[in-house]
Amino acid sequence: MAVLGKEATAALAAVESQQHRLTFQRLVAMVEGEKNYHLRIAAILSDIEAEMVTEKQHKESAPPAIPTENGSEKTSYFLAEVIHPFSAASEKELDLGKGEYIVVRKVSESGWAEGECKGKAGWFPMAYIEKRQRLPTNNFASEVY
Repeated sequence: MAVLGKEATAALAAVESQQHRLTFQRLVAMVEGEKNYHLRIAAILSDIEAEMVTEKQHKESAPPAIPTENGSEKTSYFLAEVIHPFSAASEKELDLGKGEYIVVRKVSESGWAEGECKGKAGWFPMAYIEKRQRLPTNNFASEVY
């Protein structure tokens, strides 16, 4: 009978050890699943953040919306020389080459201006131009209009 007790004790210890291994394996699998879940969520949030930053930069760099003019608003155009080249990022913007002259028609509070150069009109940053009182003596007038 003592032998039977030892065998039962050994079997019980083996079952208990197997249960501990199974519980540990399930716990590891659960922790691994939680880790993967959080990594996926972090990747999604990172993508959303990048999209928000891109959208914010696009909004900040976009030219202002063209306001509707009422009949009582007085328009004052002026002539300006391009001091830094500017490459248009959208069809609403105007490409500028250094040394070109431009007729500025509107200036917004956001630092963008709307004007015309070489028959094309569009928006551009005010920091890229300098106001001029008159055209240079050589025949640049044909380039502006």
